[in-house]
Amino acid sequence: MYNEAELVHWMRNKDSMSLLPAQIDIDLTNICNQDCFYCNSADFRAAEPVQKKYQEYIQLLDKIATWRAHTPQSYGTTHTITYPGGGEPTVLAGYQHVIEHTIDLGFLTSITTNGSKLHKLLDVDVHKLRKLAWIGIDIDAGTEEVYEQIRRSKKKGLFGQMRDNAREVIKLGVNVDFKILLNQHNDNVQAIEDIFSFVKSLNGRKVYIRPAILFNKAYEITDQVRDWCKQFSIKYAQPYDINNNKIIPRNYKKCHQMFHFPVMCANGRMYTCCDHKGNTDFEICRWDQDDFRDYWMSDRHHEIYNNIDVSKCHPCRPNPTNIKIQNIINKPESIEELYR
Repeated sequence: MYNEAELVHWMRNKDSMSLLPAQIDIDLTNICNQDCFYCNSADFRAAEPVQKKYQEYIQLLDKIATWRAHTPQSYGTTHTITYPGGGEPTVLAGYQHVIEHTIDLGFLTSITTNGSKLHKLLDVDVHKLRKLAWIGIDIDAGTEEVYEQIRRSKKKGLFGQMRDNAREVIKLGVNVDFKILLNQHNDNVQAIEDIFSFVKSLNGRKVYIRPAILFNKAYEITDQVRDWCKQFSIKYAQPYDINNNKIIPRNYKKCHQMFHFPVMCANGRMYTCCDHKGNTDFEICRWDQDDFRDYWMSDRHHEIYNNIDVSKCHPCRPNPTNIKIQNIINKPESIEELYR
């Protein structure tokens, strides 16, 4: 709760100091070598199929690393950089240099990928790779047939490439998790068992199951699915987690998370929301032309925060953090409980 308490403390003392974001999402490209049927970035990618040179991200990271020096009247720490992918991050030529530089700068670094080009990371020193918080590989299925029903690769062989790359990276001692969005194609006992069997065969760290968001609603994870997961977790001795955080009932009317982490997209723009990439209502500035550090906590930033109606938002990733922040706002003395 420290990050959430920190933000609430800033809300009470806005006039005295600025607050650095705790984490930043960076999209390395808007290009993808798959066309997953549930993709929430499909329209954005189609409208702006852009890709920068990796050196621009090196410069971006250097600015992030010197944010405190640039804005001395601030507190908080930017400690986490995540590469979640508006497109497939490993499609960017030289992406491995960006990941290495992020690690070298001391950031807690993670990447979400389909795994098809993970072999390029093998050029990075293994001792650095082991400092990665995690690599999350989106698979959605444990067999190629179901995998392609869901992920619709643009080239043949991506399932095999993903499997082979994952095996090699895991052998190096890197934390590799396998991510599944539950949907109508993998919501059956055979598909669930295939997932656990597949991940176990690679010695993956964990299976993460979340609901796909379809037509602004979260796909239901039934008790039957939970029973299957428990059964196959025991059978294959494979740890797993079911994450339903997106659909926990909201207790907030403002997206406080807008002050916790910005999203730097491949189109050169900085957004306040990871689920509204490309939407100008959530755009703060251009990170590739402006000094984004001067626009963080600006009038434009507060305007976005004050004007967005979260009741119209679909289930989203920041939901649990917003709930925690609102709980502290509702009960300010809870901050003191952190130190007891």
